[in-house]
Amino acid sequence: MSAAVAPEKLAVRDSIEVTQRKGTVEAVGVRGEVVAILRGPDGMIKQIEFGNNLVTDNGDEEIATRIFSDAEDIVTGMRLGNDSATAIAKAGAGGNIVTYISTSQEALDSAATFSDKGAGLGGRAIHICTWDAGDITDADIEETVLTSETPITDVAGALSNVVARFIFASTIDKQAGDSLEVTWNLDILGA
Repeated sequence: MSAAVAPEKLAVRDSIEVTQRKGTVEAVGVRGEVVAILRGPDGMIKQIEFGNNLVTDNGDEEIATRIFSDAEDIVTGMRLGNDSATAIAKAGAGGNIVTYISTSQEALDSAATFSDKGAGLGGRAIHICTWDAGDITDADIEETVLTSETPITDVAGALSNVVARFIFASTIDKQAGDSLEVTWNLDILGA
């Protein structure tokens, strides 16, 4: 008959040594900056709004997909809305136009341009949409999104087509004779 071994006598005596390779860890980031300029019928600036947007989960995926696939449409245009009460979010209700302004879908003025910001500063993709006089009239423009929908339709659009969303700090009152130009810069930097 063998003697029982007390539990405290059993132990694992192996160890694992983990080493980290020296160097830097790199992350790629996308930061968006939006500038909206409202001009009156005389061409004079009535209002300027600017700030940083939030790239949605869908936008992250589309940008990452574009790295290996030229077939991926990243941005085809913009939409406008009038709900600033719903906070911007990466996904869910805050990742899309909440209250769409009818007929505000707008294709890019021309193909997006890309510029090198200089050594160590990354690159910038520039997207511009202009709503000319007579395009839309709305006294309560509060939000905009970049969309990848092809072709762009006259609806709020699906979250699966939203690349980024932005809420203006102040409401934009676009009258019939006004034009509104929104420039959206997406800066891409490996850090």
